[in-house]
Amino acid sequence: MMIYGKKERKMVIESLAFIDLAGLYALKRFLLNHRDQIATFEMRKMPPDFPAKLFFHSRWQAGRELKIMDASSRMVRVLDPLPVVSRLMDTSPSESVILKIKDRLMPENNVKIAIGNGKAEISEAADDFEIESSDLATLLTGRLSPMRHWRLGKLRVGSWNSVSWGISELPEKVRILESIFPGMITHNAI
Repeated sequence: MMIYGKKERKMVIESLAFIDLAGLYALKRFLLNHRDQIATFEMRKMPPDFPAKLFFHSRWQAGRELKIMDASSRMVRVLDPLPVVSRLMDTSPSESVILKIKDRLMPENNVKIAIGNGKAEISEAADDFEIESSDLATLLTGRLSPMRHWRLGKLRVGSWNSVSWGISELPEKVRILESIFPGMITHNAI
């Protein structure tokens, strides 16, 4: 589904939604078929995980520029981490990790949660990870995987506090967390 308008060689896409990459490529074909009539495409709404590289990487661009401005439309705030983590975690992994959550706005959310063996519970044990509440939302929704959080420095792990992208080996605890909260592809703008 796409809602758009054209005016003076500019196409403004107000809203779009697609379920899989076939929908993305159908939109790309549509735009390519109109490239001689339209000089500029503007997308007002784009999901945060929109695969821009697949969409815009083509030979037809012939020196044209792509300018992306991130104005994310989705916002998630975790108000009570324990029930949310319990509900969204994958219960099949048998390994466990302890996640320390830091929340600057709500100190009552500064907790350590033991996750694994099919359950999540408050713990006082030494933590394996530390994460900000704002980054916890992207972890729980699947927008960013634990590996991406770790590589971006948003998921701090023991002595691995600052990590360069050159390191290919993930800490074991990050692999465990990856199995509990796998990243998801949710190409949807509505």
